Amino acid sequence: MGKEPMASPVPTASAPEALRVLVVDDNASLLRFLVSAFSANGCAVSQAAAAEQALSLITDEPFDLVVSDIKMPGLSGLDLLRAVKGKQPGTPVVLITGNPSVNSAVFGLRHGAYDYLPKPFSIREIQQLLARVRSDRQKWDGQVPLPAGLTEELARRQLGVEVLFRIGDLALQGLETSAFVDEVLRLVMQSIKGDAGLVLLRDEHGSFSSSRQGEATLVTRLLTMLQRSFEDLVATGGKEILTLATGSEPLEAIAAVIPGVGPSMGVVCLAREAATGGFLPDEREMLLGYAQTTAVALQKLILRENVERNLVDTITAFVNAIESKDRYLKGHSARVSLYAGEIAQTLGMTSEMVDVVRRGAMLHDLGKLSIMDSILSKPERLTPEEFSIIKSHPVVGAKILEPLRFLARETCAVRHHHERFDGTGYPDGLRGEDIPLVARVVTVADVFDAITSNRPYRTALPLEAAREEIARGCGSHFDPVVAEAFLRIPLVRLEEITRHYEHLTSGGATGAPALAQAH
Repeated sequence: MGKEPMASPVPTASAPEALRVLVVDDNASLLRFLVSAFSANGCAVSQAAAAEQALSLITDEPFDLVVSDIKMPGLSGLDLLRAVKGKQPGTPVVLITGNPSVNSAVFGLRHGAYDYLPKPFSIREIQQLLARVRSDRQKWDGQVPLPAGLTEELARRQLGVEVLFRIGDLALQGLETSAFVDEVLRLVMQSIKGDAGLVLLRDEHGSFSSSRQGEATLVTRLLTMLQRSFEDLVATGGKEILTLATGSEPLEAIAAVIPGVGPSMGVVCLAREAATGGFLPDEREMLLGYAQTTAVALQKLILRENVERNLVDTITAFVNAIESKDRYLKGHSARVSLYAGEIAQTLGMTSEMVDVVRRGAMLHDLGKLSIMDSILSKPERLTPEEFSIIKSHPVVGAKILEPLRFLARETCAVRHHHERFDGTGYPDGLRGEDIPLVARVVTVADVFDAITSNRPYRTALPLEAAREEIARGCGSHFDPVVAEAFLRIPLVRLEEITRHYEHLTSGGATGAPALAQAH
């Protein structure tokens, strides 16, 4: 006799999924309420009175939901949020805030929070929260997907690492200090979004320079906040972030010291308006890392600048030594440098480019180092062969400077200061704007000094007559734009420069400088 078939079970309503919930709050009464409310709604609840305790729990076991107060002693709820997203990225985190402001929401949601609960809240709100979590878990097959905020955060952290490397690399790119600082601030604000940014640098003499980005009014307010907190910031020694005193201003600002050498130092500051949201803990850590990396990069930059400056000074000393052998050439390169600087300023060049022009002019005759004194100081006219040697000095000078990449623009002036605008110059026969601008400027300055200086075979032309010579050379020998800029320089200024080293060039020497024949 066979067994009777078993009766089918009567269908019953399925019980809600028992979620594993971790609740975290330093307030004992609120923590008890949370444990009771979630337990009464079918959850398996673990509890922690501090974020540090919660960290050990999430390391040992997975959770379906974490609910944490934002503001707690020690690590905050935001720190716990970051830790959960690092260890259990699919676990939703709900933050409890006592201040239901825009800032509170932005803080958490931008950092990957599932939602936030403003105090006071009721059991009903907890039930609604659980219903949404369970619905989302069913929709996504038991796993809540990574929130968009977390994806953005991971991308932001990756960018942060890239910015650290890029700041370090900037020191190797040959930038001037001001350009370096501008680029650092741009990178920092690209990584840590701010409404205003400021970098202050103080040199060993106590002088300040700054780089600023953002709306001018906000930058001014940021500077005021920095001034109020400056001594406290310096006292950190570059080891911590300082929140700048805001008073009643709806502006949150943070700053970090850029450690320097001796009395030199810097400060990098960022600010956000209240509507934008405050700075998260990891953003503060990023700013501190950027400040420290900038300090290392700046020290490399300053060391490089000192080495470069010493090299330029050494080369300049060689040029002066060569010129000192002939009283007719003493001070020639120094005056050409002054004339060229005046032209560059009249053309509206940047201060950086004016310095490049001045250095290029100072070094333009460097190639004479390789020419024998018997040719340089020969009193008679040069033979074609000797003149060919003289004409090689622009190429020789450029070859001397070629290994010094930081002088690449100055090298153009050295090589091409004997080119002519009409293409009949040397060594390359360049024409018009194919001649580098820095060389076109030096050409005018060089010729003007040559024809206003005494030579054994002729006396110096008066300044007005020399200016007419420059004007006649417009379009043939000289770039018309550069020549016209030169002609706008006040006569009194030209007289001041002409007298430069006058005591060195006066006297009744004999023996014509061979290079004068090249002009």
